[in-house]
Amino acid sequence: MAYKKYCARCGCNKLIDATKTYCEAHARTNAERNAEYDRTQRDRKAKTFYNSAEWQTARAAALARDTGIDVYIYMTEHRVVPATMVHHIVELREDYSKRSTLSNLISISEATHEGVIRQAYSSPDTKRTMQQALRKAVKDYQKIVVGGG
Repeated sequence: MAYKKYCARCGCNKLIDATKTYCEAHARTNAERNAEYDRTQRDRKAKTFYNSAEWQTARAAALARDTGIDVYIYMTEHRVVPATMVHHIVELREDYSKRSTLSNLISISEATHEGVIRQAYSSPDTKRTMQQALRKAVKDYQKIVVGGG
């Protein structure tokens, strides 16, 4: 009997073979997801920025500051999960001047971005609440890391 597990896509409850990560419906590669995002949502100014040395430097600085972990999960659930991306708390289209500001960046996992943040950013009220929570998470995490406790 083959071992089964749930698809890793947030909200998907399909059982799949234990050696796979996603069900067939969600088994797109990162490159395919990024290409679709570029076509449907990302504007040219943002795309140029995300391909720039400025972004690579800011992203690396945020990951280093956050010791490579998902800060939101660490501060809310007290679990260590590797960060796979850096999120703009205030989005580029909202305030482009904050694009490389370290205090506007938070290291998170793809699962956190897809499941928690994207959902919270879907309405103006929940977006503001989530932005405050993310700022607080970064600030409190820095107290722990820099303050040693």
